[in-house]
Amino acid sequence: MDTAEEYNSWIESRRLVIAQLGAMDASIRELTIKVDRLNDLTREKAVEVAREAQTGLADVNLRLVMLETRIKIWGAVVGLLGGGVATILVNLVQRAMVR
Repeated sequence: MDTAEEYNSWIESRRLVIAQLGAMDASIRELTIKVDRLNDLTREKAVEVAREAQTGLADVNLRLVMLETRIKIWGAVVGLLGGGVATILVNLVQRAMVR
């Protein structure tokens, strides 16, 4: 009868181990689904951040172009004014010398 108890005990242990393995398998599948969801969310967030960065860079590039254009215009205005003032001064000096 001792062997019958051992046999029953072994069968019960085997049943419990199989039940635990089944539960572990279900938990692993749930974790896999959660990890996949998190990976998808992470990818979406990375794409969103990349788009925002591209938009920000485009804005910065546009501002730089606008600033360069302003600088060139102001440089041209200052150059014209400086040239005009120099021309007027030279003309005044020449007239003063002629008299």
